[in-house]
Amino acid sequence: MSSRNKKVVKYRKPVHFNIGVIVYLFLFIYLLIIAISFLSHKRLTLYEVVEKKIADDNSCYGIVLREEEVFTSKKAGYISYYVGDGERISKNSTVYSIDETGDIYSKLASSEVEREISSDDNSKIRNQIKSFQSSFDESNYSVVRDFKYDMENTILGLNYSNISEQVNGILNKTGSSAAFQLVKSEKSGIISYSLDGFENIKEDQVTSETFEQDYERQQLRTYDVTDSNTSIYKLITDESWSIILNLSQEQYNKLVEKETVQKQDGASVTYVNIRFMKDNLKTKVAFSTYTKGDAFFAKLILNKYLIRYMNDRFLEIELSLNSAEGLKIPVSSILEKEFLKIPKEYFSEGGDSNEKGIVKELYSENGDVTFQFLPVDIFYEDEKYVFVDKSVVKMGDWIRNPETQKRYQISEAGTLEGVFNVNKGYCVFRRIEKIYENEEYCIVAPDTPYGLSNYDHILLDAATAQENEIIK
Repeated sequence: MSSRNKKVVKYRKPVHFNIGVIVYLFLFIYLLIIAISFLSHKRLTLYEVVEKKIADDNSCYGIVLREEEVFTSKKAGYISYYVGDGERISKNSTVYSIDETGDIYSKLASSEVEREISSDDNSKIRNQIKSFQSSFDESNYSVVRDFKYDMENTILGLNYSNISEQVNGILNKTGSSAAFQLVKSEKSGIISYSLDGFENIKEDQVTSETFEQDYERQQLRTYDVTDSNTSIYKLITDESWSIILNLSQEQYNKLVEKETVQKQDGASVTYVNIRFMKDNLKTKVAFSTYTKGDAFFAKLILNKYLIRYMNDRFLEIELSLNSAEGLKIPVSSILEKEFLKIPKEYFSEGGDSNEKGIVKELYSENGDVTFQFLPVDIFYEDEKYVFVDKSVVKMGDWIRNPETQKRYQISEAGTLEGVFNVNKGYCVFRRIEKIYENEEYCIVAPDTPYGLSNYDHILLDAATAQENEIIK
């Protein structure tokens, strides 16, 4: 029995492969390779070039100075106005009437005269509401006060616009009265019914603290009885006016630089472009700069738009100091590249094509000279030279003019600023011409020869790729 047991051979089961496990393992390895490739792959970010305007924020506040004179009533009584706000009047024009007893005034108040609002008046009201909506700021309550004043002023102006005819009608019926008096203007000018306490301020009185004072306008026109020596109206007697700007040191330095450049060019008066933030009006004005202690100021001199801002004392102004229009690109996309400079006269069209290139001299071991036409991509050209890539020719190579047989040894190089254009799917250097630059973006001239155009695609960061690298 024992010998028979020794001859027993153990049975081995055949190996069975599980196809599901194999497929799963294959997919796992494949996805792992893709993930590693994705994480290790250099990702390039593209940027679309668009035509825009770029500007530094140079807004500041200014106080308006005008030739103004306030006129008061000599008697107490009820006032009726005959002139609208912002109208020009001549000397001895009737401005208002004063009724000491109130008889004429009460007849005016009780008279029912229907007046249809004209399209101009309606448009004026709409524009005031629209201007308020566009400039409203919850953190600036003075905007609400100004809007309230402007609307009151407009409505009062509509009520008083036909009062002269009503007064004449009442006087014709009741006869004149010693208690009723028509008051005429002592001077000519532009009439205003706004009072703010800054009517007599002069340029040398303006300090930084002036802009920190509480400011509120007073409406002079009223339906209530007025006392004697009460302010009734204000006349602006000169249409020339000025704005004193309270500047930061940086804004002051930029204006001084602009002032210096203009004077070096022979200008006797210096100018700056500004924008009124209230209604986006843009204009060019004369200016001068000065300091007072450690404060910085500029004086803007104007002879237009007085009526437009006649009831404003403080205005926010944007100075157009550093601004430009063109193609906007990020600073990170800009790089410098060195090129070889070849005189224009050595360029020709070669062979059966219209490609421009140069004729290079080639030397054999036995000293024989042959000539090779090399098509060349032009990256920039000035009046004398063409800038070509250093991969085509190198410093010290000889080239020849095929027409004159004149020889030239390449010996000059030049550096150009540019970006990597990727419209073709790979990085191609394109030269740029800067117009303006700040810390993040710059404006370059559009459609320059061998340069960029609107909607071109460039590499966001020039340091992340090499020239001719394919964009994946």
